[in-house]
Amino acid sequence: MALKRDFYRALEDILGPQYVSDAPVITETYANPVRHGIAVTPRFEAITLPDSTKQVQAIVKLCNKHEVQYKASSTGWLYSDAARPNCIKIDLRRMNRILEINEKSMYAVVEPYVIGAQLQAECMKRGLNCNLTGAGSNCSALPLAAHVNLGHLSQTGSYGERNQLALEWVTGDGEIVRFGSLGTNDEWFCGDGPGPSLRGIIRGNTMPLGGLGVYTKAAQKLYDWPGPATFPMEGISPKYKPAYIPPGFLVRYFSFKMLDAMIDAVLKIGEAEIATELMCFNAAMMASNLATKNVEEEREIYKKFSDSVQGPGFMVLIAANSTGDFEYKKKVLQAIIDETGGQPLKEVEDPENQGGYIWRYFRETGSIKETGRVLAPQAGMVGGGDSFPLMSYFIRSCSKVKARLIADGSLYDDGASPFIQSIEHGHTGHGEILARVSLRVKDPGKLQRAINAASNEISIKEHFGVPQHIWSDALHDMYGPHACNYHLWLRKIKKTFDPNGASESSTYITAKDE
Repeated sequence: MALKRDFYRALEDILGPQYVSDAPVITETYANPVRHGIAVTPRFEAITLPDSTKQVQAIVKLCNKHEVQYKASSTGWLYSDAARPNCIKIDLRRMNRILEINEKSMYAVVEPYVIGAQLQAECMKRGLNCNLTGAGSNCSALPLAAHVNLGHLSQTGSYGERNQLALEWVTGDGEIVRFGSLGTNDEWFCGDGPGPSLRGIIRGNTMPLGGLGVYTKAAQKLYDWPGPATFPMEGISPKYKPAYIPPGFLVRYFSFKMLDAMIDAVLKIGEAEIATELMCFNAAMMASNLATKNVEEEREIYKKFSDSVQGPGFMVLIAANSTGDFEYKKKVLQAIIDETGGQPLKEVEDPENQGGYIWRYFRETGSIKETGRVLAPQAGMVGGGDSFPLMSYFIRSCSKVKARLIADGSLYDDGASPFIQSIEHGHTGHGEILARVSLRVKDPGKLQRAINAASNEISIKEHFGVPQHIWSDALHDMYGPHACNYHLWLRKIKKTFDPNGASESSTYITAKDE
């Protein structure tokens, strides 16, 4: 559907002709031809590139007036683009400024296209660090733009909900809302109050993924950084390594005979609060970060690693503030491993390998290597209480689905155990099933949907809670009746802040009548 000329000219008046285009050569580059195995044919009717909140607001109001939908995104890594006609793209790449790094109060204010690597590099110069999304440091540093915003640093740096401070938000119908401390005194230090908080409205369990307006500026918490201001690097991509291992830093990998022993170790480490990062990577994920040449090299390293592990395991990274702190944390770690029967993977302790792991896991440069081999992932997150064990058992239950598909030849037997992540020292968790689809499968998308459906059924029937991969009307309608009918309230929120449905929300929820 071609846009009306008066609408297009109005976009040009807002942005200037050079920052809006409906030329097929431009709109095609934003197309996502296949999503979740399904061909997606509609293309954006036009692409817009605002550089300010004022311009974003003007575009949103124009769309409401002309009954045209819009979809905003920053780095656009995931799956949040529109899948229907009569929709324009709001590409926020020109809004790429770090507005403030407050060293005293330990927060940073960014626009949506500031990426994690950019913010983290500036923070490290000041003895600070920020949480990065596990998808990679090339993703947005604005917590709400980075989906759940959990990653390697979430053991100590938590995730988006915890790090979100004051926010500037253009609602679905074009109103500008500045909440938290920003709404009362133009400062960014707090995401709540005075008065009722809107944090749960704009975020919830699963991000709106562009379906509830546009987030144009946000502040996030920062954390102490005991390492150097810069990392001198050596090596070749992707096997970069620091020129030296910073004092007080180490990486170890331990495997366990049984899942319960690993869970016990994770919780003990969390109680002691000695780990800066703790990720339950499997041997394949550790191996993929060392390969530099080809698949055969990765397989060789994986074979070596898999022969050396006794079962599920985790990577633990320590970053200490002093010599005394470092020695204490090492002693506590060793005591816990001795108690729980952990077995070290010696190759990880090699100084050359260890330095590379430190770089990749702090800077989140290893994620593409960890997930590039995965063609059918299934992810989830459950919360409430000390839920790392709950997540571990959920992923173990979902692993039975993978085992059945390996048995019938639909998946390769890659030998990879599930990936589980400790967040907030074990108070919550994240997990994924990693799978490689067999070449004999004619419709990989259909297989992935079957895996998703099976794991959703497990989550509901075995009462594991609502994971954070739940987006779309169909999935919210599936889970809502089992979780206090939250989907009805979610639709009321959508209707209140986007009454015309202008903010395209196929990956969030629509305000359809019940």
